[in-house]
Amino acid sequence: MSAPTDAIRKTIVVRCSMSTAFRIWTEQIDLWWPKGHSRSGDPRTTVLLEQYVGGRLYERTPNGVEYVWGVVLVWEPPQRFAYHWHLGSGPAQPTRVDVSFTALDSAQTRVEVLHRGLELIGERWWQSSPRFDAAWEHVLPAYLAVCAIAIGAD
Repeated sequence: MSAPTDAIRKTIVVRCSMSTAFRIWTEQIDLWWPKGHSRSGDPRTTVLLEQYVGGRLYERTPNGVEYVWGVVLVWEPPQRFAYHWHLGSGPAQPTRVDVSFTALDSAQTRVEVLHRGLELIGERWWQSSPRFDAAWEHVLPAYLAVCAIAIGAD
């Protein structure tokens, strides 16, 4: 875990095309998002992303209860998208996550995550950013693993 900074930056390289990397992150988020890493904590919850500006990033429990995690701000497939993130700060004071995809060649993509919030939630960022940083260290390997399985799907 890193010391708190004004933004959390994570970069990984996945072994699939840019369009596949984008599709796995957005259309197939429920396949890789760690089960139980949710507001409800229910490992049977489903994670969904509505693919348009204003769309929700949310979970749906087996009982049908929905918890909104964020709202899509930028939608530019397959290069990037961004969203306000409500978990950890609430909808009145969201943080922002930008995810970009850059083709390194036909079978490798660099995925960059920029999670920031100092300008949005003020001093609360300094308390929350270590937790966000630790969460990305848990979430990104799960995404990387699903991308590795997608080899040959391009």
